[in-house]
Amino acid sequence: MSDSIEMNYYEPETTTWTVNLDGRYMSAVQNYLLADGIPLEGVTRIVSNAAQTLSYCPYPEGNGTCQKTGIVIGKVQSGKTSNFISITALAFDNNYDIVIVFGGTKKPLVKQNRDRIKEYFEATKDVLVLDTTDFKDQLTAQKMHQFNKMNKKVVVVALKSPTQINYIADNIFSDPTLAEKPVLIIDDEGDEASLNTLVKKGKKSSTYKAIENLKARLNRHCFLSITATPQANLLIDTLDVLSPDFGVLVDPGNGYCGLDVYHSDNKYTKKIPDNETSLLDDGIPQSFIEAISMFFVACAIYKNRGMKPGDKLSMLVHPSQLKADHEKVFNKVEGLINDWCQKSENKRDIAYGSLKRILVAAYCEYEKAGVQGLPSFDSLEDDIIQAMNVCGRHKVNGDSVPKGADEIYDYNIYVGGTMLGRGLTLKGLAITYIIRTAKGVSTVDTVQQRARWFGYKMKYLDLCRIFAVGKIIREFQEIRDHEEDLWETVRAAKCQGTNFKNMARIFALSDDLKMTRSSVAKTENYTFKFWNKQREFQDVQEYIDSNKAILATVRAEQKDQIKVERFGDGAPFVIVPNMDFDYVKERIFDKFCFAVGEKFNQSVISKLDILLKRKNLQPKVDIIWMRDGTFSEHSIDCGHIPNYSVGRRPKSLEKPPVYLGDDYQFVSEDTMQLQIHEIRDTITNVDSPTLAFYIPKSVIEKLTNLVIQA
Repeated sequence: MSDSIEMNYYEPETTTWTVNLDGRYMSAVQNYLLADGIPLEGVTRIVSNAAQTLSYCPYPEGNGTCQKTGIVIGKVQSGKTSNFISITALAFDNNYDIVIVFGGTKKPLVKQNRDRIKEYFEATKDVLVLDTTDFKDQLTAQKMHQFNKMNKKVVVVALKSPTQINYIADNIFSDPTLAEKPVLIIDDEGDEASLNTLVKKGKKSSTYKAIENLKARLNRHCFLSITATPQANLLIDTLDVLSPDFGVLVDPGNGYCGLDVYHSDNKYTKKIPDNETSLLDDGIPQSFIEAISMFFVACAIYKNRGMKPGDKLSMLVHPSQLKADHEKVFNKVEGLINDWCQKSENKRDIAYGSLKRILVAAYCEYEKAGVQGLPSFDSLEDDIIQAMNVCGRHKVNGDSVPKGADEIYDYNIYVGGTMLGRGLTLKGLAITYIIRTAKGVSTVDTVQQRARWFGYKMKYLDLCRIFAVGKIIREFQEIRDHEEDLWETVRAAKCQGTNFKNMARIFALSDDLKMTRSSVAKTENYTFKFWNKQREFQDVQEYIDSNKAILATVRAEQKDQIKVERFGDGAPFVIVPNMDFDYVKERIFDKFCFAVGEKFNQSVISKLDILLKRKNLQPKVDIIWMRDGTFSEHSIDCGHIPNYSVGRRPKSLEKPPVYLGDDYQFVSEDTMQLQIHEIRDTITNVDSPTLAFYIPKSVIEKLTNLVIQA
């Protein structure tokens, strides 16, 4: 690793500086990460991301006022704590003395962040990690001067509340000398609570005012929002003090399992039947019995794979945000497990027979899923019973967070609501049972933060299952497309050298979802997005035959223009390049029979056509038969097609890709693209041609101003 790195992102007018990487604080953090099992290439990536971010913060040796706001965008449960602690370490190595961390809106989250930061810097012996609850008397200007004379670096971990933020501002940085020091403010979960929730009323919320007060005290500082759900941060008025001046995307490391893994198909999700009794009603629904029995079977399988000391496996039950519901569900869990434990005391007793049938059914679910190296049920039976008897059961809400649960128990079941929706990490989360949904239209950031099942799960991914109501499953499938589009929008700004504040806020989003809460940022719907994909399956044979005939005619007409491409030993891609949009519209779109309820249809194409003609545009279209002669097989749920786009191959970031993925391989800056996918319903064996249409950003921007800030 080189001694220093000069990071230049995508804001030409923003001055960056050379970040020293060869310091003892960063060295301590690197050693901690390596000891924690993160491979060297992963650690190198974390350091690079941290250096990139810090290079945009005020140069610590500079003079005068320099106040910046940035945003670091990661993925849910992808290791953002490691990233912001690495930024902190580099800041200390580069002559920052004070870092403030907003550690969450709840005391348990603050404590979790404080303890994690202390662990990372334990080896240095001269980093003081002080929170605003237990160390309030140490947070004064006098003490900070004293710590400076002791050559101590200070991390102040604060509850994200106006009282505690104002305390820091008024009791430390009222001192003019300290106010001149370079300070880094890290806002963990930066989309939560910090932003002005009263903007529509022309007022300022109390936490937002407190942050303004703190920022105003500091002459040289950077306010860094760390978040995996940046929708609100990107949509607020660009003149807002919390609107980012720069942004950094932090790709997760190898082995990360997020939207792309869990919600590209139905492999890891199990729909809770609509007509089933709710867990919140009387009795215990069959889906919950299946979920908890699969958890105990998973525990036994994982144990037989050779669990190491410190390995955990857990289950999450997320029924609602109400404590009374947590109590009700927790009592059901306790009663059910106690009953099963009692029945398992004598395997020869008739009472155990009914329990065994439940456990065998759970085992068969993993067997049918093709879990590799699966021992026989008989060899797992005793371990399944043991898992029941030694499993820890915990309520997690605003008043109660289990202390030391991960230290005491190897297997844990957590029942909770809001507390589990953001921030808290559950070690070894394998089974999730979630029924909590919004009463009306859900917001992307709120829904996505509930995905505690995301993370680095490759060791036991085959054991993971998410039991959820249909609405939740559909929302996550739609959010997958949205997240891809949001990241691509930011990346595109980088490639084009666009100032972050001037970046067009163009994001793909289903009409069934809202970007964020309206109290923070108002949005407007729009028609066009980069990828417009057919989502409703056409299952009427007459219409399927017609669509196939339409596409066959076009292929025959353009047979002399056809090109064929292959990637590895896969099926060929048949390409008809550079067709006029008018031709594609007339020959395909105007005749194509879309399914009822399909949002990408002739009406959308007609609007696009009108705008193209008004702007005197005639873009070219590449027509591509994807993996010609093969089918993409999916289980069609109520007519809805799961995401059918194939991703990068191979997936490993350390290997050069043979294929960049359906959304990237054939994309050009100015050419539209019509992909034809053959989708087969695995339930009915009906196959139907399905369209995906790409509009390049260069075309979209010429059509209309698609910024969704209202």
